[in-house]
Amino acid sequence: MQVGVHYFEEGNVQLDAKHECKDTTLIQSPDDSAISLVNIIRHHETEYLASLQTSYLKLPDTTFKDLRRKLPVTRTSFPWHNTAQFSLTRDIEKEFGIGK
Repeated sequence: MQVGVHYFEEGNVQLDAKHECKDTTLIQSPDDSAISLVNIIRHHETEYLASLQTSYLKLPDTTFKDLRRKLPVTRTSFPWHNTAQFSLTRDIEKEFGIGK
């Protein structure tokens, strides 16, 4: 099985996963073989999707937490949407009374 997933949480994260399944069945009549193959596929697919779901439930607390930018010492997020309020040049001008 090959799975490609795109997840967006204030960022772009993609998962490409492969899972190999090995199982055996006896080839009997065409109908019995088809039913057997469908049951094998259903079993492995259900098992794999359950493991992916478990992984997804853990993502916010594990993987995504490690990917996110850590909060600064002030424990507040940096206002990336309003960076104009921060200006090193403006602060220096104000501190030393120079500039405009």
